[in-house]
Amino acid sequence: MIIATVLIMIAGLVVAPLIPDSLISRITSPNRSDPTAPVDPGGRYDGSSGVGDPYYPDYGNGGYDAQRYTVSLEWIPKSQTLTGSAVITARSTKMLRSFYVDLMLPVNSVTVDDEEADFERSNATDVKITPKDPIADNAAFEVMITYGGRPAEHKIDKDTPWWVTGDEVTAAGEPEGAAWWYPGNDHPADPASFDVSVRVPAGMEVISNGRLVSSDADNDQDFATWHWVCDQTMSSYQALLSIGQYELRQGTTDGRRYVYAVSDQLPADDRKRAFANLATSAQIIRDLEAMWGRYPYQQFGGVVPAHQLWFAGLETATRPVYDARSIIQGDGADLITHELAHMWFGGKVTLEQWNDIFNSEAYASFSEWLRTERTGGPSADDALHSTYDRVKDNQDFWEVTMTDPGKQHLFDAVYYRGPMTLQALRNVMGDDAFFRFSRDWARGGTESVEDWMAAAQTYTGVDLDPFFAAWMSGRTAPAETAENGLA
Repeated sequence: MIIATVLIMIAGLVVAPLIPDSLISRITSPNRSDPTAPVDPGGRYDGSSGVGDPYYPDYGNGGYDAQRYTVSLEWIPKSQTLTGSAVITARSTKMLRSFYVDLMLPVNSVTVDDEEADFERSNATDVKITPKDPIADNAAFEVMITYGGRPAEHKIDKDTPWWVTGDEVTAAGEPEGAAWWYPGNDHPADPASFDVSVRVPAGMEVISNGRLVSSDADNDQDFATWHWVCDQTMSSYQALLSIGQYELRQGTTDGRRYVYAVSDQLPADDRKRAFANLATSAQIIRDLEAMWGRYPYQQFGGVVPAHQLWFAGLETATRPVYDARSIIQGDGADLITHELAHMWFGGKVTLEQWNDIFNSEAYASFSEWLRTERTGGPSADDALHSTYDRVKDNQDFWEVTMTDPGKQHLFDAVYYRGPMTLQALRNVMGDDAFFRFSRDWARGGTESVEDWMAAAQTYTGVDLDPFFAAWMSGRTAPAETAENGLA
């Protein structure tokens, strides 16, 4: 994600759900129950309501690994109501007598492997599910949840990732976003693939991730069902839902299908500029592949809704969401580069915890510098030194470290200190070692900042501990020395 203006120190309605027979028929009943499980007075076999993230301890859930979400919804514009069902295909990581999912909307029913399960809401976002029989350790299982409500009525600390502009709605936000429209394990440490179908009145479009399978499955002149599938995994916040009246442009480039969508609510000149800038995405992906290796997904594109978003762009997988005011500024190259770089760093390489945001945002911001260098602009080293000169005497800036930036500073200093650190590391390691390391790192995994530092050390004989102490955890400006990549 890149925020629209980086202000840092540098300058209950429940509606009967729509549950298609085709979705019910997909449910299987793997042999996962263990009725002989021992008595569990201490909650040892209960999945946790949260993964213990230091900044968001209640986010995500323990005890299982979500592998695929199959979401089937209906959107009713008049009442602003979303109803439907979701099937979570998962595997347990321990024996489970109960487990949690994250969902803001009211739940109507739950089944686990086609057997009715008990459920109760424990707080605004967590729903506790108790299956009829315990789930054995390392067992595949499926959960179907039917639910419905008005997403716009739900907020956390007065904020919401559910955007509404006229008849257009979009679920997009970081770190929150998923729980407003589908139940799941809402933490980037548990990426999964997605299959999303949404029924809407005719004349409305639905935009989501991956490939557009169909947009007229109902064969009904009054309604249409839009079906999107992304077989590659993504973090939960990268899942996209936008419904409204959009102009779509589709095609194939470099063997990949693309879909660009721009809101019909925007002025004609803005739509024209937005499409022109979005059309550069294919070339930018080629440039990024030269840096970080093969593009991780089979589709690409971009979405420009009518909402006045608080961020300039968000790395929703395969198809970033762009603020209209931001994407039409100039050629949009830096913004598009940043968000598409997140397909590697954020989509393929996911965060172990939210304090590991460096692994995502530093590389996305550095990709802007590097692409500028490789397309004839100032070098990334020039960008390092000019940025350093602007902030070296600003003690408040250096108080925000890259190993533990703090919840309140997740999305500010990293956009500057992050790419400075990477270019300085490039200077210390040399291009060959730095890019071999970074390309290998970009192949994917759920990783911490500590994992990143340890991996970098294996690609060079230079002791990087002093460098990391200065750039990653230091609270003062790194000294202008060769050891710190600043000579």
